[in-house]
Amino acid sequence: MKIAVFFVFFFSLLSSQLQAQGITATLLEEGTDKPIPFATIQFEKNRGVISNEDGVFKIPDSDKISEISISSIGYEIKTLSLEDMMPVIYLKPATIELTSVFISDKNLGAEDILERAIAAVPQNYEFDLRKKRFFLRRSYVDHVNDFKLDIEESTIEGLDQPFMDKIISKVPKYVDSYREYLGDLYGNYDDQKVQLLKVANLENPLNEESVEDMVKRFEKILQDNVTEGTFLKIKSGILAVKMDADEVNEEIEESKSSRDPETPEELEKQQKKRLENTQNSANRSIGRLMDNMFWEEDIVLDVFEKSRKYEFTNEGFININNSIAYVLAFEPKRGADFKGKVYIDTEDFGIHRLDYENVKNLKSFSLLGIRTQDHLYSGKIIFNKGENGKYGPRFIEQYSGSKAEIERPFTLLVKKEKGFIFKKKLEEVDMEFKINTTNLNKTELVVYEDEALLESEFENLSTAMDFDFRTFKEYDPEFWSGYNIIEPNAAIKEFTALETD
Repeated sequence: MKIAVFFVFFFSLLSSQLQAQGITATLLEEGTDKPIPFATIQFEKNRGVISNEDGVFKIPDSDKISEISISSIGYEIKTLSLEDMMPVIYLKPATIELTSVFISDKNLGAEDILERAIAAVPQNYEFDLRKKRFFLRRSYVDHVNDFKLDIEESTIEGLDQPFMDKIISKVPKYVDSYREYLGDLYGNYDDQKVQLLKVANLENPLNEESVEDMVKRFEKILQDNVTEGTFLKIKSGILAVKMDADEVNEEIEESKSSRDPETPEELEKQQKKRLENTQNSANRSIGRLMDNMFWEEDIVLDVFEKSRKYEFTNEGFININNSIAYVLAFEPKRGADFKGKVYIDTEDFGIHRLDYENVKNLKSFSLLGIRTQDHLYSGKIIFNKGENGKYGPRFIEQYSGSKAEIERPFTLLVKKEKGFIFKKKLEEVDMEFKINTTNLNKTELVVYEDEALLESEFENLSTAMDFDFRTFKEYDPEFWSGYNIIEPNAAIKEFTALETD
């Protein structure tokens, strides 16, 4: 009896803690314990969250919630009261029992299904003005795979191999940065206004003090060698830049002034500019996502616009939020770029979800020792069907990646300005420069709330630069306490900015 009382007390305490601190839980598949990513957790009519790639989700202010509904493609919908919440929630894979009448009625070829889905876009998707509460996360990762500055010859004192080795040592081989935005999105797919509410900037800058020391040293070397009556010439193959002593000094002075401590007025101006840039960055990021919806023309993901370049296969049916959808797989033919899957409703032919990834480099460039590749472009779009029967984006994830390599010789020459038919060489530095980098970007957009917006409200709306902007050296979950966000993955939680010397 005492044990039973203890467990009643324990679970009551656990429930009260969940209500006070918000709900955090992990979704797993029943029978396999596989995480269930990108599931929808609905807790009010037009409000909900999305589980992250590890199946983790969090709901703040849970004291205002009586129950939640969890749905994901291929799983049975699960409705739970707050008292029934546990740290791990299991979803059961959905089984579909199809009658022979249903099968015969829906027995369409993959191309027919796709054509109907494209034709139904105008009536299936919400193109009117809307107000949406959103959370946007942008992740940036840079790898320096190889970096060399090899001095072959130098007559300039201090500009030698040890100095170049020091430069190389100060460049981190791996840098990750993250920026998270919470705000309201007004408009439609063609025209948007963004009002930011909070922004967290997890920045991993270069070691600024060490870089500044090296910049100062390099500036002094130039000033000591590029004197009155001489000029500096920088060559790389057939490319060359020439600067006389005055131009060199002007460049150095401008660089120094940008590093000097700012006045209060300049600091205020700098902060205002930072907020404007942040606002513009959010506008551009969301605008690009809206401009690249699958029905648009001349976009990178050309699966629907150039469907004849792809082979579509009907893989059967799947349960999505008590609806049945076709599962169409696609892969390239005739040199196309992508493979993936699209989930299309059997009744109205609306697209519930689209997954895609590239199968080859999208762009390549090589000229004069400079090589670039766009090697990664993948992602997913999950649409939510509202009570008005219209589909709208609920979650968008997009990865992009590029590789770059530069391998070129560089020569720094200091020559006499006048008095010689052939300019007399005074000093020379010859070096080989090589750098190989990989850049990865990830964008995640979650829409939590969605409501109608009048045209007059949109036209009269002006956004303000009064949002809360903070830069952190490590992830701080308290910054988002009380707000709906997509839970960060392990890399973000473990983020720590590089220490400066």
